[in-house]
Amino acid sequence: MTERRGAKESLVGTWTKATDEACADRYPATLTFATGTYRGVRAATQGFVSWDAGIYRLEGPDTLVMGTATDALESYRIAIEADRFDVTDAEGCRVSYRRDPRTP
Repeated sequence: MTERRGAKESLVGTWTKATDEACADRYPATLTFATGTYRGVRAATQGFVSWDAGIYRLEGPDTLVMGTATDALESYRIAIEADRFDVTDAEGCRVSYRRDPRTP
């Protein structure tokens, strides 16, 4: 198993947003990653979210590419730990997600 594959596998599961900054409102409250695909679920108080469902891939050690709600492929800086990941978008908004302990 390569290091890159291990990092991708570490995203598989369900994650809950841990950031409450205003800029993070456009990102879903919950993300569920499978191998190569994801689904985002917004909170009851959220409107449009940038990540609804689509594909994702890791490119290099710190780049996440996500298919967005507009079908564009966007690149984000990412830092992955065992139970947390942080994503920074092109505008500098940093969003943290924590792994739901009920998922693998």
